[in-house]
Amino acid sequence: MSSSSPVDNPTSHPPQQVASGSAANAITPHPSALSTDGSPVGFWITGTRKNVKTNDSRLNDDPQALQHFLLTHASGRPTVLIECKGTHEVEDYNVGFGGSSTNIVTDFHFTVDISSALLPANTYGAPVWVIADEEPAKRGKYWRQIDYDPNPPAQAQTPANLEAGHLWLQRRQATPLERKQGLDDAQRRRALGLPPWACISAQTPDPTGVRLLFPGDRLRFENASACAIEDFSDSDLVAPTKTLDEWTEEYCASWSPLKEFRFIRTVYGWDLDEVQRQVKRTLASCHSGDRKKETARVIIKGNKVVVRPKNPLWWIFGSGFFRFWLYITLVYPIILWPIKKYVLGRCWKVAGSSFAFVRYEHLEDSRHGETVAQYIARVPQAPPAKDLKATSRGISKIVGQRFADWYLVNSQHFSSAANRRSEADRYRNNLIVV
Repeated sequence: MSSSSPVDNPTSHPPQQVASGSAANAITPHPSALSTDGSPVGFWITGTRKNVKTNDSRLNDDPQALQHFLLTHASGRPTVLIECKGTHEVEDYNVGFGGSSTNIVTDFHFTVDISSALLPANTYGAPVWVIADEEPAKRGKYWRQIDYDPNPPAQAQTPANLEAGHLWLQRRQATPLERKQGLDDAQRRRALGLPPWACISAQTPDPTGVRLLFPGDRLRFENASACAIEDFSDSDLVAPTKTLDEWTEEYCASWSPLKEFRFIRTVYGWDLDEVQRQVKRTLASCHSGDRKKETARVIIKGNKVVVRPKNPLWWIFGSGFFRFWLYITLVYPIILWPIKKYVLGRCWKVAGSSFAFVRYEHLEDSRHGETVAQYIARVPQAPPAKDLKATSRGISKIVGQRFADWYLVNSQHFSSAANRRSEADRYRNNLIVV
């Protein structure tokens, strides 16, 4: 997807029930991290990666407290950075020995914080997603598994049957092909700027390059290409069978001293590969010449919320210095790592929240089956046609900025920083907030 192809406002299948009066399928934000008895939950922010971690014992035994903690931190958006670096090669001739060597000289090195371009969590909190049944994921093991129905009746996976609980799922290890398809899905989501639930694995690839869960979904992609996938409407997705509260119950029921629950905070709406290419072109215009090189890399920090029990085993695996010492003595790779992965280790990586750079939101005054032209003719104060699109619900309006529009205003931050040639700024990785 190009940077001008966001998806609809992600309200398709958050896993929680909402109190009356709230928007459908919305999650009410929690003001602070408290346990069910009202006492605060201890947690800390890691140094360089800015992730949230906790080993509070109540979160490992009480599913409701764990779910409350995850939803509290679901609205904390991650930090999105673009690290920019320019170098050139210098040939160093050693006259005394008649040889030469190539040295890399840094011309500029800075990081731009673009987190302000993310849309804030809405009135009901950040959109929370859970993994699809057929998506290879860590479901209590350190290898990827899928949930499946061993005896699927005709039309079993319908919204009515899912709601009635007519599916009895079993779990099995994902095949190498399924694992590869799952990794391809993750890469495709990043390349197209799609949210975690947009590409859903199935057995048969769709001609447009996106695998779909139900055969009927294929109709939504008629005459669509990978760069025009904005026709996708997440409101048509069917909710996963297992909800977040069921996943937290499964985690708390585990006896393993080496268990952990990883809640992932993701971003979507911009093609991050295209972001890197655009920034690199801007840097090249300020840094052209022979043997010069520019790099632009998108870094996302603070994108994990990790819950673990507090015990000596996790202290051994969590201590970087101690683990390094065990690694060089071969104790970790030969003894501890196999124990963690195959014997005692349990890992759940099945849920998260998402933040959009740009997305479409449904207009409540639109009508089902209405076209953009009809809506503009009917509504006097309608937004411009380029900011509207027709969906299965009616008309949706763009919210936020497309990357092309945002970069047109903010590109000077990159060019001005690259043009600095002072010795103090050359090697220092300065942080620029836009």
